[in-house]
Amino acid sequence: MRRLETDFGLYALCPDSYVADWNGTEADATAADSVGKVVLPGHGEVLTLGGEPLPIAFLQDIMTFVRWVAADDDQEVERAVEAAAGSVDWQDLFEIALGGRYTLLDSATNGSEVEEPEVFHVGIPEGRYRVQSLEIPPSDDAGFKFDRLVSV
Repeated sequence: MRRLETDFGLYALCPDSYVADWNGTEADATAADSVGKVVLPGHGEVLTLGGEPLPIAFLQDIMTFVRWVAADDDQEVERAVEAAAGSVDWQDLFEIALGGRYTLLDSATNGSEVEEPEVFHVGIPEGRYRVQSLEIPPSDDAGFKFDRLVSV
């Protein structure tokens, strides 16, 4: 499973149409330790995923971002995804309007300096989504943070 890494700890789901103009400060108003959103005039809302500088992946089929707190291998992710799917502990955070092609990037990166191995391209169907979070605390084997988009 391909993951992104950051030294900063905050990722942004930036509309592709804005990436070249992204200057790395747009997400400064969001809390660096939580999931948030910012509005880019003329480009809509941007989802930010904060916290420690953890590796992140996007699972397109279940519209879920996964951040590694601790894990030995990707098999741990599969088990955690299964556990998360059946969990009643998901926390509703807020709603956000999304739709189109996005680039998931380190929010502190200047868009003109973005290189392909350092980003993910994500397609999100047009609509409103409830953002939900769940943390699977570190155990002997693994720990993960999940943030998912649920169509409303």
